[in-house]
Amino acid sequence: MSTSQVFRKDIQGLRGLAVGLVVLEHATPLFPGGYIGVDVFFVISGFVITQLLLREIETRGSVSLVDFYSRRVRRLIPALAIVLMFSLVGSVFVLSPGLEQEKAVSAALASFFFVANIRYILEGGYFFLQSDPFRHLWSLGVEEQFYLFYPLLVVLLLRLSQTRRIQMAKLSLAVFGLFAIVSFTLAAALAEGFRILPLPTRMSFFGTPFRLWELITGGMLAVLFFHREFRVSRLIRLFGQFTGLGLILVPALLYDSFTIFPGVAALAPVAGTLALIGIGSADIDAKSPFVWRPLTALGDVSYGLYLWHWPLIVFTERLVPENPLAIFLAVTISLGISIIQLKLVEIPFRNRSEVLGRKALTFFGVASVAVVMLSALVFGLSRTGLGLDSSAQFAPMPRISDGCSFEELDKTDRSKCAVEVESSIRMLLVGDSQAGALADAFVSVANKLGASYKVVYGNSCPVHIRPNELRNSCRDLNEQLPGLVDEFAPTVIVVANASDLYVTRGGFGKPDTQIRRADGSLPRNYGEALQNWVSGVSEALQSNWRGSAPVLYVQMIPVAPVQAESLLKREDRLETFSLKDGFDRNMVVATERAELSNLSRVTILDPADVLCTNQQCLLAVSGKSIYADAYHLNSRGAELLVPRMLELIQELISK
Repeated sequence: MSTSQVFRKDIQGLRGLAVGLVVLEHATPLFPGGYIGVDVFFVISGFVITQLLLREIETRGSVSLVDFYSRRVRRLIPALAIVLMFSLVGSVFVLSPGLEQEKAVSAALASFFFVANIRYILEGGYFFLQSDPFRHLWSLGVEEQFYLFYPLLVVLLLRLSQTRRIQMAKLSLAVFGLFAIVSFTLAAALAEGFRILPLPTRMSFFGTPFRLWELITGGMLAVLFFHREFRVSRLIRLFGQFTGLGLILVPALLYDSFTIFPGVAALAPVAGTLALIGIGSADIDAKSPFVWRPLTALGDVSYGLYLWHWPLIVFTERLVPENPLAIFLAVTISLGISIIQLKLVEIPFRNRSEVLGRKALTFFGVASVAVVMLSALVFGLSRTGLGLDSSAQFAPMPRISDGCSFEELDKTDRSKCAVEVESSIRMLLVGDSQAGALADAFVSVANKLGASYKVVYGNSCPVHIRPNELRNSCRDLNEQLPGLVDEFAPTVIVVANASDLYVTRGGFGKPDTQIRRADGSLPRNYGEALQNWVSGVSEALQSNWRGSAPVLYVQMIPVAPVQAESLLKREDRLETFSLKDGFDRNMVVATERAELSNLSRVTILDPADVLCTNQQCLLAVSGKSIYADAYHLNSRGAELLVPRMLELIQELISK
């Protein structure tokens, strides 16, 4: 029997494995590379959709685009609309009004119209907002954007093969292969951070053209096995199944947030998926571990489980932080809801073949109106504040450094960024956004000393021997820094870096906040990233750009916990938080201190020495927040550092 005419239970089981890996990666630390489950889905989708199109060509002689897109509407929209609307309502009660709820609204709209992947390219990366209940839906955007052009490509190939009398299978394999090679090559280069395009690593991760090779290789496999019968020996079958499963499970266990992905690292799960589908195609009657009933049952609900699990995890984590049992319960509930949804919503709508053409378009329009209207309602409610104190934790305030960033060098009045007075003391503040956040303290010290001062900082552009590639301006700042120092001739330099951003929080569009090693490669694990960061800072502080001026190195501030109020979790305003909770920040700071303390004429200021007592750090003073956000002090908080900063700078000047 032709594999093109058989429902593949093994593929359904493979879907179950893929969704299981994704859920486990989100819910537990067991499979840090479980995100490769998405790549497994991409290959399966390319294979299955191509089979459907080829079958239609075989039976009808053509492809009906109306039928194709109507099926996509019936398959995707009902469940997606339900999950989005439920999660939007949930966000009103669980997330805080303002930024969180407004981001949830924009994410919901982007997800419903299948452009979430584009949104995350532009907005800040997959891991930027942990409380985004829709961040996982970027993959739907990739798939549906692929489906927009793929049937058209198949139709074009069919016509070319008919007019030029070329066998369609050979033509398809040649064209698909070309697309796959170009897509993979670009994806691999972008994943490594090569700036072929802006925001290269985000483009590689979220961009449909750079995920195309995963989908289209599945399509190539479908073409190869359509109407071709193969038989393999039991030994080859077992070897193929074992190898294919290993190529999926080993990366799921060993990959993590430091893995350069996708690109070369994605070859393993993609090859493993192709091997497993191919073995099943070659010997359709053979037993497969993927026909195990629990796996196929999980595959049956894979779409619903993928949709539901993340919003419920996000909401649970906000209501019951760091509680594995609660997360397990959330996943269990999402599984139960997915089973009910499959029976009551997904299967009935899939089978409604009369929802075709205009009816399908009308259904999509009605669902669109419902989602848009609910989104507008949630947005409006968020703007009211819901009766909560939205500034209970963070309070951004105007600061002296506003307009002083390197990117704004020629765009604003910079008179406040550089002040000249009659004094032998000349103070220069440089660094990334930490320097901008501490500028008020820096200027206060300068005024107390009667000193001239200058503020130059670049967002995400730390003082390091190699520039961060997230922004083009970072390289320019690195190159121009020696000239800026020569021109201003400081007698003391204050450097402030948000250190852990470049070590452990490469998730801001990972890995585009990481800094390359001396050999041009990106760090592959935490140890490499930490050492690369500290050695690069050490080298920068010893290089010639600073001249003979002594340096005060201000380390990363304690990272504040996010405790924003919501309707279901009203909390008293936090006054303090535990320094011990900031493990990543503390590790970076300790390593910096060990490395930099021995440098000539470099003094270190750890803000925790001022802001924390007995491991408890200030979050507010007299009920007023000292943080602008979790990673930056506001001007009120910066002023708390003035006495210690003044003391250390006076010591440097007197030496």
